[in-house]
Amino acid sequence: MKTGKTVILIILVGLLSVNLYGQRNNLEIGLSGSAGLSALRFTTAAGVKPSHSAGFAFGCDIAVLFTNQWSLRTGVNMASYNAFVFFDLQETRNLTATPLGELPANSRFYMIAEYNRYEEHHEALYLRFLLMIQYRIPIGTQQHFYVAAGIQTGILANSSYRLRSGDVVIKGYSDFTMQYYEELTVHGFDIYSNIRSTSKPNFGIALFGAFETGMIWNLNEGMALYTGIFIDYGINDIRRGNLTKEPIIHNENGSHTFNSILFSQNDGKPMTGKVQPIAIGLRLRLSMAFRN
Repeated sequence: MKTGKTVILIILVGLLSVNLYGQRNNLEIGLSGSAGLSALRFTTAAGVKPSHSAGFAFGCDIAVLFTNQWSLRTGVNMASYNAFVFFDLQETRNLTATPLGELPANSRFYMIAEYNRYEEHHEALYLRFLLMIQYRIPIGTQQHFYVAAGIQTGILANSSYRLRSGDVVIKGYSDFTMQYYEELTVHGFDIYSNIRSTSKPNFGIALFGAFETGMIWNLNEGMALYTGIFIDYGINDIRRGNLTKEPIIHNENGSHTFNSILFSQNDGKPMTGKVQPIAIGLRLRLSMAFRN
């Protein structure tokens, strides 16, 4: 993605600029940690939205104070995202190869699957590079109010999904005979119980708009504690590769491959909309100032 590479380059230039400028100006180095809602946000074709659980982020940053109020902050952090989607009953219908020798080759043949109590868990871990402008004003002898805004670029460090389902009824349908074909194991048409599947979804670079606000508490000379709330909003669809896979593929050895709904289609239409990471919660930062 050219846009992602451009943003990474901008942030790396920002890191270098902060380092060079900070050699002759006031500099802050901080360690930060945050927790809150951390989600992979999407909507299924049926209108179902996933549920989410808590996530985390931790990292370090460097800030150059241009004035007593304005500073430029850059750094790196690791952040987690997750999603869980559940269907009590779900059906998929997709074109598949016509069984050889049994039906005319030009007929349309479908694989239909009915899932009972279907669920998917998605997880992603991103290494993120940030570039933010911060403004702060004193509201007491030892406190400041601050607000910061900027951009972040995330590079995927790890990803996974787990698929589970109760009984899955798989059958075929021919528009030539207008009949369903069931209990033909050689073609994968049967009832399968307790389906389990794990894999690594193909996620790419994530772009974020970042906003943070809160209080700065001076602990002693040169050391301060930031306490604030934040929101990191994913701008782009992080999915990569083939987004129109068949949800079930019958293999020659008689097994099945079950693909995530994030990359699958149902009757020729995507099963989900775009996937965007988003996080909102509380952030703590312990910073140390070095003043010339």
